[in-house]
Amino acid sequence: MKLEEFIKNEEVLKSQNLVDKEFLNNIENLVGLKFGNQLSEYILKYGFLLYESVEFYGINSKQNLESDLVKQTIYLHKYFPTTNNFFAFENLGDGFYAIVNDKDEVHYFNSENNKLENIKISLFDYILKRFNEEKNI
Repeated sequence: MKLEEFIKNEEVLKSQNLVDKEFLNNIENLVGLKFGNQLSEYILKYGFLLYESVEFYGINSKQNLESDLVKQTIYLHKYFPTTNNFFAFENLGDGFYAIVNDKDEVHYFNSENNKLENIKISLFDYILKRFNEEKNI
C-alpha cells in the first residue's frame, strides 16, 4: 500500500491550514537548508500527519514559524550541530529523533550521545512504515 492510499483509507489527521511554496522558501532561508522533494510535498499537501499515537512534525499557516518542524529544527541545530544538515521530523522519545536531509533520507539522531544513524529509507517509506507499525500493534 502506498502512503496516499493509507491516508485515504485510515483515520489519519492532517492540517487544514496549509502553507505555500513561498513560505517554504522563507523557512529554507531561515534555517539555511533546502527541503527535499518528498518533505516539501509532505508539507504542502498535508502540513502534518497524525495516526493513532504517531505524530510527525509539520508546518501550518496558523502557527507559521512557530510550527513544530521549524522550532525543533532550529533547536536541534542550536544545541546539536551534528544535525545542521537535517530537518527535525519526529520525536521518538528519550532524546531520540527521526530527522530528514535534503535528499529525503531519514536518519535517527540520539541527542544523548550526539550520534546519527542512516536508516536507509526515504521519507514517504518511513512515514508508511511507522503508520503500519502502529496499525499492527
